[in-house]
Order: sequence, then structure tokens, then C-alpha cells
Amino acid sequence: MTDSLTRRRIIQIAPLAGVALLTACSPKAEAPAAPPAAPPPAPAPAPAAEPAPMAPAATSQTPAAGPLPALDEKDPLAVALAYVDDASRVDASKHKNYIAGSVCAGCALYQGKPEDAGGPCALFPGKQVAAKGWCSSWVKKA
Repeated sequence: MTDSLTRRRIIQIAPLAGVALLTACSPKAEAPAAPPAAPPPAPAPAPAAEPAPMAPAATSQTPAAGPLPALDEKDPLAVALAYVDDASRVDASKHKNYIAGSVCAGCALYQGKPEDAGGPCALFPGKQVAAKGWCSSWVKKA
């Protein structure tokens, strides 16, 4: 009889032990910090230097990084999406969704200007695709 009482007691205690364990392991809420008495004084502004002349912006540049590197056809993502930098080399028998004349510059995912040789693409962040390129995710611009 003592075995059944022990099992029954374990069954009664187990949910409480689980709640206690979750409570002990959960992150504690921090008490709100008291607001500072007074903000520290702002440092004196440094003398302004003359700004350096800016180079003309190009569409293939990001604001701080400069020109994007060209996407390599051997890049794993490029291979997975069958990217080629010249759409005339697409094997239409392998890619049934290829439409003659479709190029990256005419794709909705292409972020460069149509007249540029290349530009950014939403599928290949940090890389520049060829405007006359193509991949299997090509979608006609609206």
C-alpha cells in the first residue's frame, strides 16, 4: 500500500515541481531604474572640418560601401537559381520558364537602372548582377 501512496504523491507533486522549475529558470524582470538626477553636460562641439568633396553617386554603389562586387556564376546561390551573366547562354531545354529576351534589367527583382551594365538584385544581397543576365526566378516588371 505504501507504493501506491508514493506514486499518488508523486503524481500530485510533479506538476508543482514543473512550475517551480520553470519559475526558477525563467528570466527575472528587472526593477525599473530610477531616472537620473540631471543629465550630464554635453561635450563642447569640435571645430567643423571642411567636408571632403563627394564623388558622383552611381547606381551600383551602396551609400557607405562603394561598388558592389559582381555576382559569380559559381556562387552557391547563383548555381541554385541557374544565374548566368548573359541570358543568351540559357539552356531553354533545361529551364522551361525561360522566355526569349528576358534579362535581369527587365525583372521585377532587379534594383538597378535598365541602362546600367549591372545593378543590385533582391535575390543576391551585396552583389551586383549583370543587366543582361538571367536566373530561374526572373519575373517580368509590371
